[in-house]
Amino acid sequence: MVVLTSLPVGCGAGGTSLRVSIRVLLVDAAPHLAILTWLSGDVQPGFDPVALFLLGIVVGVVAALGIAVLRRRRKIPRAKKSSGAKVRQDVIRRDLNRMAEYAGEFSGSEPAVSQSFEPGLAAMRTYQWDEAIELLHEAKVRVARAQLVPLLVQVGVCHFMRGSLVDALEEFGEACRLSESEGDKEGKASALANMGVVRHEFGQHDNALEDLNQALAIARESDKQRLVALCLGNIGTFQRYRGQLDDALKSHERALDLSRRIGDEPGVVSALVNAASVRRDKGQLAAAREYYEEAVEIAVKIGDNLGFAVGLGGIGGVYLDKGELDKALKSHEESLDGARRIDFRLGVATGLGNTGLTLEKKGAHEQAVPSLAEALAILLSVGVRHGRNQALLGLLRCDEALGRDRLQELLKQASVSDEGVVDLVDRIDQVRQRRNEPTAQD
Repeated sequence: MVVLTSLPVGCGAGGTSLRVSIRVLLVDAAPHLAILTWLSGDVQPGFDPVALFLLGIVVGVVAALGIAVLRRRRKIPRAKKSSGAKVRQDVIRRDLNRMAEYAGEFSGSEPAVSQSFEPGLAAMRTYQWDEAIELLHEAKVRVARAQLVPLLVQVGVCHFMRGSLVDALEEFGEACRLSESEGDKEGKASALANMGVVRHEFGQHDNALEDLNQALAIARESDKQRLVALCLGNIGTFQRYRGQLDDALKSHERALDLSRRIGDEPGVVSALVNAASVRRDKGQLAAAREYYEEAVEIAVKIGDNLGFAVGLGGIGGVYLDKGELDKALKSHEESLDGARRIDFRLGVATGLGNTGLTLEKKGAHEQAVPSLAEALAILLSVGVRHGRNQALLGLLRCDEALGRDRLQELLKQASVSDEGVVDLVDRIDQVRQRRNEPTAQD
């Protein structure tokens, strides 16, 4: 069996890079040894030198074939361990990392191009991500190279919203590389900023920060103030993750001031939500709630459904911190509804997870199980790390309160397959085992 692990091609100051790791595992070698016995005539089962030589040839051929297959197989990037701040396990946190939706200039496009491009943007405005991807791909085969950059960025945004993060990273990476040859600085900064967001979700924090810093430098050089504010905000969420709360708050306040100055209301919403999250981490709950509520108010006024959903989730978190569980539950349920309206998969997973965690904290374990199981299923399918452990810990507490038989019954009632139930229960048991292992202080 050949196990292949690959990271999507990156774009940065050093140009294109591809890192590949290949591991060859020999499982059930008896059939191979039987073939080798036949080839050598008198070899008995075991590790005969000739057999090992021929087996090595077979392994080399298999590995070579694996390399060829690698070009067609995509894997979710593996996260590196980080020395970030301690993550709370009773809530799933989601910052408002807004995508840079770079549209470029299409006024000179041929009618055949604009007929696909404009409906694609219209589909994005109504959150029909699959339809938008199809329409934009139709335009992609007709545009000039210079027009490919904004198209690729828009397709990547659609993939991100629908939870296809590997596809999103590939589109942004291609846009980044193409922008180099076309001299499209804004396109490159937009692609890099979006790559940073995706890599942060995958846990590739060093690469994410490198992308964001490059994007910020290009945006400043090109005097793209809206993009500068976006990059500052996304860097701030990275700093909050690392526990650098003062630096994070400074980044978000700078993004907020700049967004207000240039009249970028979606940018104002993002900066308010993210600054509120930092203030919440600092224990400034009254200030955090004030920021969240202002963000939600502006989001409602301008029709910013993404800001509305994430802001409401933040308000739910403040109520949770204050112990007001009924208000927290209502806010998380409203946040979930908002995320579902725009088909924002990571937002849906966050809303489901926090709804389930709040129900579990209220003692409503039977109601919590379906929400936590669905949240975990989305997070696993998308491939992001943050949120998985929180959902599993919630399910573990439900398992302890209800018993294994009732938990499995509830999972099946929630349409979890038999195989899925077995996998989920195994994950719960692994979390229990890790929790019970003695620490260095014990």
